[in-house]
Amino acid sequence: MPKVIKKRLAGKSQNEETLSETVVDLRERLKERQKTLVYGLIAFGAVVLLVVAVMVYTRVTTSKAAALQTEGYRIFFGETTIQYTSPADRYKSALEKFQKAYDTKKSPVTLLYIANSYYELGNYDEAIKTLKDLTSRYSDLRIVSLAHYKLSSAYLKKGDANSALTTLTNLAGIKDSPLQDLALLESGKVLETMGKKEEAKAKYKELIDKFPKSSLVPEARARLGS
Repeated sequence: MPKVIKKRLAGKSQNEETLSETVVDLRERLKERQKTLVYGLIAFGAVVLLVVAVMVYTRVTTSKAAALQTEGYRIFFGETTIQYTSPADRYKSALEKFQKAYDTKKSPVTLLYIANSYYELGNYDEAIKTLKDLTSRYSDLRIVSLAHYKLSSAYLKKGDANSALTTLTNLAGIKDSPLQDLALLESGKVLETMGKKEEAKAKYKELIDKFPKSSLVPEARARLGS
């Protein structure tokens, strides 16, 4: 009998040891999981802080750029109490504001007004350079169309009718551009100055046919009759 009891006690002791090892193992695993969870929470917190920082920075830079841009508009259009000795000084001041705004936050509208400022200052080379940069960098249909039109005007100011005509042709070919009809009319005018009257008439006819409801049709008809 005692031998049997001894065997049972031995078996019980072995089970207790196994159970104890299992508990220790579970505790170790739990510790590892807790570490992983802590590291995960730290990483998540870091990401959240980064996102918040980016959002705050974006808002601040956007607000600062908008303020500079608005100030530039007021100076450019003469809607300011500041008295400038000449229009050139006013456009130079506006240019500085637009450049600072663009450096703070890139925007096609701001870049367009940088070009407009150069244009008004008579610096057509810089205006052309800026407008080309705009049309290659951005895709906003309205702004790009305005940039093409201003670019053609800058070329004409430099006496480069061929480049102006090419630019207007490109503008007329931009699908859904709000200035397609204007591009055709101006192309006709440029062709007239180049002595190419028949080609000019073809542009006026194209305007009338493609955009019969355009407000520019009366002028196109008048030029056809002249």
